Amino acid sequence: MNELLRRWGTFFSGLSCMGLGVAMTTNAQLGTTPITSLPLVCAELWHSSLGACTFGINVLLFLAQFPLLGKKACSWKHCLQLPSLLVFASFIDIGMWATHPFIPEAWLLRALMCLLGCLLLAFGVMLEIYSGTTVIPGEGLVVALAWRYKKNVGNIKVLLDSSLVIAAALLGLLSVGAVLGIREGTLASALLTGIFVRLFAKMWGSGLNRWLAGEA
Repeated sequence: MNELLRRWGTFFSGLSCMGLGVAMTTNAQLGTTPITSLPLVCAELWHSSLGACTFGINVLLFLAQFPLLGKKACSWKHCLQLPSLLVFASFIDIGMWATHPFIPEAWLLRALMCLLGCLLLAFGVMLEIYSGTTVIPGEGLVVALAWRYKKNVGNIKVLLDSSLVIAAALLGLLSVGAVLGIREGTLASALLTGIFVRLFAKMWGSGLNRWLAGEA
């Protein structure tokens, strides 16, 4: 029971870091993370919150896993993606509200805010992975596609992120004639987040695994 509490505590701590990281990257106003690009465009077009649109898009990503996984999609661990998504979306909206008053004017300070957002997002992803509990639907779809087609998870992640960015760009162009929410910060997030996740895993992964297993 203690190990279970540690693992779920680590998972929800990861979600809070991820939500705040997404919010900081977005509020830096230099773009947003690739997987948040489509929800951001939807939020701007429909005057809704980023968290609400993130929830809606990720529900579709959750449903897309069923034809890929078959009976495996009915497991309790898989179905926990939805309540976890609700928590993640809530943390995004809380983060957007909390960091909005601190949006800087200078580009360099915005770039720093974007970088801090990437660091927080990567740290949260690392916690989510090492918790060994469940994942949010965006990552769940990546795992499902990789399992179904026997492909590398990293390659599938790049493909899904790229598809969401392209869909966001097309939706913006078709709706208002302009690309929304995709800028240099989107590219920076795509390039840096994975690097930071590997760095954090190298620094703290072994110790975190021992702590989660009750060995430390």
